Amino acid sequence: MADPLWEPGLIVREAGADSELTIILLHGLGADMQDLAGIAEAMEGSRRVRWLFPNAPVRSVTLNGGALMRAWYDIYDFEGTAGEDGDGLTAMAGALGALLAAERARSARPIVLGGFSQGGAMALYTALHARESVACVLALSAYLPRKDLLPAAAVDSPTIFMAHGTFDPIIPLDLARHCFGLLEARGYHGLWREYAMGHTIVDEELADAERFLWAARAAGRHGERT
Repeated sequence: MADPLWEPGLIVREAGADSELTIILLHGLGADMQDLAGIAEAMEGSRRVRWLFPNAPVRSVTLNGGALMRAWYDIYDFEGTAGEDGDGLTAMAGALGALLAAERARSARPIVLGGFSQGGAMALYTALHARESVACVLALSAYLPRKDLLPAAAVDSPTIFMAHGTFDPIIPLDLARHCFGLLEARGYHGLWREYAMGHTIVDEELADAERFLWAARAAGRHGERT
């Protein structure tokens, strides 16, 4: 289902009259826009949010033997020892930047950019490396791409909620912890949480993420410590 805002496909769930946030969530590797759509019903304050769930384009993924699947960029390995798809990350951050610009043009509501697994990594890269203006980033079971090039935080940098499973067999917990430590060292503010889970999303995690988002919203500015 093509959409004029996002050609690969986009689910939009409108907010109620008391709308306060726009949340854009990016699915994981090989999934699609339907994968995270249930979060819109799981959060108690969902009616105060305009939700966008875009599809990643279909591309060949080296990690999976070159198979074609929905992916935000190519992945060689999760440790970065084989290099990273810098061109793919930059191109996709530019495309997502256009989607963010369209949202900013339609409303002054703060925008949250987030995602699960590769989608969470893409959200971090877009918000931090590409300097796209978002209020918060939700990085669920994710990691930080191109961490060697991470810029220092600025006054208007987003706050970051980063959460991971202690039994994650896909993206190592130590890698995710290391990435959050780098973010703190570079001056970013946020919250780190661990849950007794694998590579998935649990209700407790969503509840913590929602509390984080509304606390940041109440603070009224980017970069606010929550």
